[in-house]
Amino acid sequence: MTSHRWSAESPDRFGVRSVWAAAQARARALDLDILTITAVGAVAALGAVLRLGAIDSPAQPGEGRNVAQVFAVDSLGKLLDANASPLAWLQAGGYTSLTDSFVRHSTALGAAREPMVITAAITAILMWVLSRRMGLSRLTGAIAVGIAAVSPMALGLQLGVRPENLAMPWALAGIALLWTPRKHRRLAPDLWATLFLVIAVITAPVTVLLIVTAAWLIWRRRRKRLSLMLASLFVLGTGIGMGVAAGLAGLLIAAEGPRAYDWLAIDPLLATAGLLATLLALFSYVLRPLAVGTLALIAVALIPGGPGTAALALAVAPVALLITGSVERATRPPRMPAAILGVVLAATALPAWMGGLRMATSSRADPKPVADASRWLQENLPATPVVTDGITWVELLRDGRAPQAAKLSLDCPATCSAQSWLVVTPGLRLVLPHRPALAEAAASAEVVAVFGAGRDRVEIHRPSTAGLPDTEERQARAEMGTKVADSPRIAAPTTVDQTLRTGRTDPRLLTTLSALAQTRPVRVTALPEVAGEDAANQPRRQALLTAAEEPADELAQFFTNQNGVLRPESVTTTSEGVLIRYPAGTPAGLLIPFG
Repeated sequence: MTSHRWSAESPDRFGVRSVWAAAQARARALDLDILTITAVGAVAALGAVLRLGAIDSPAQPGEGRNVAQVFAVDSLGKLLDANASPLAWLQAGGYTSLTDSFVRHSTALGAAREPMVITAAITAILMWVLSRRMGLSRLTGAIAVGIAAVSPMALGLQLGVRPENLAMPWALAGIALLWTPRKHRRLAPDLWATLFLVIAVITAPVTVLLIVTAAWLIWRRRRKRLSLMLASLFVLGTGIGMGVAAGLAGLLIAAEGPRAYDWLAIDPLLATAGLLATLLALFSYVLRPLAVGTLALIAVALIPGGPGTAALALAVAPVALLITGSVERATRPPRMPAAILGVVLAATALPAWMGGLRMATSSRADPKPVADASRWLQENLPATPVVTDGITWVELLRDGRAPQAAKLSLDCPATCSAQSWLVVTPGLRLVLPHRPALAEAAASAEVVAVFGAGRDRVEIHRPSTAGLPDTEERQARAEMGTKVADSPRIAAPTTVDQTLRTGRTDPRLLTTLSALAQTRPVRVTALPEVAGEDAANQPRRQALLTAAEEPADELAQFFTNQNGVLRPESVTTTSEGVLIRYPAGTPAGLLIPFG
């Protein structure tokens, strides 16, 4: 009986080694996938952290309306405008409602931006998935995610409360499902891709420009029946879900916001490299479909008066993929000039981006002026309708103001603007250049209260009234105040005496004090300031009075018996005397100038 000996040339031996080598290769590939996915997740998390750090940065033009839409879905259970990207606000409002964002955040803008941070993280992960579907390397996809995470322009665009940021994950998911090298495959991925693209376009109509990429991918498979079927389903889905009116309204909303050139100035390196990479990618079979759609977005973004910010928000992720993809294609096989160019670009970008990110995360909008203005309104004009921007409108409602006592500037026609009280905030000042009637009303109105300073300054404007010019009104108050201060029957400390003589006392108070002094001696203990009104050069409309040898109730009754414009808003008896307070807004022409 002969024994069988194993050798390196034995077929069985060779088979065992082959299986073992294949298993080892699969294990190494799995380890590399796990490592890469972990790295991509870490970079996506970094991008989310950076955006959370900038979540309270000043509002961007066009965000006010969108924040109001999200709040209306979240807290009021309705859409303010059913034709203005309703699916976007249902998505964002559903998230904020489920997570109590408006309860957890100190500002309405921060609460509405939180869904944008989540969609930015999802977009980052889908970017890597799309890069792998395109045939790019793991490292290339990870670097593209990193570019989108730390670019200042990408941060600003993805942080804004805009429908395009909510539509981007749907669009990337649809394109990734369509991107396949196989001509024939199961129908399910194509149907899911069509559904995702329909949702993306309904969410933000500008996303229709990326349909060029989807159409190119389908056409490249040379299957006419499939192309016609998917195109029909897409048109039918968008037609039923959106309609022409909603599409046009969505495009008009997308046109609101900073010009594309403003964003390009924030990050010229990404803009230059992105445009160059997009043009070069047109010559690559692998990158061409994505380059065509991205080029359409860039072209629309540069149209004056067009949806610049909206198109750029959609272009950020594809541009990052095209930059890294173009470098990879240029270095395959390795070419030193292309590799050196990539290193130079990275070395140039990182220092500039670090400065931009530091500025974005350190910039904060002060919420105190809006809170003080809201408190002033609740104390002085609790039921009077006021007009303001969308973000402040939300803050007023969050502070307890009734919805009927607050109006959005977008819902206020020219007559409303001229006849309404205005709360002029940083957000409303961004809107004024696009609302001539509102700008004219704000310029002609009287400023009755001011809170904060600089870019966070908040002003409350009273509608303009016919009367004497401000200088003559102040002169009339000064002359009447001097007569009151000189009256032997009126006593006052030095600070009050100066306030009377310099015309900084409300004419209703001067008139009533003059009449009161005819009947009894009175002491004006103080003329307390109403918060925010001294900064607006408004006269003091509060007075703390005492009467010699007379009960405070009788002094209070004298004021409560006044009628018409001379009747105080409140008369309060305190241990220090009687506090008189007149309504906000000094009546014009009440005093006849003394000469």
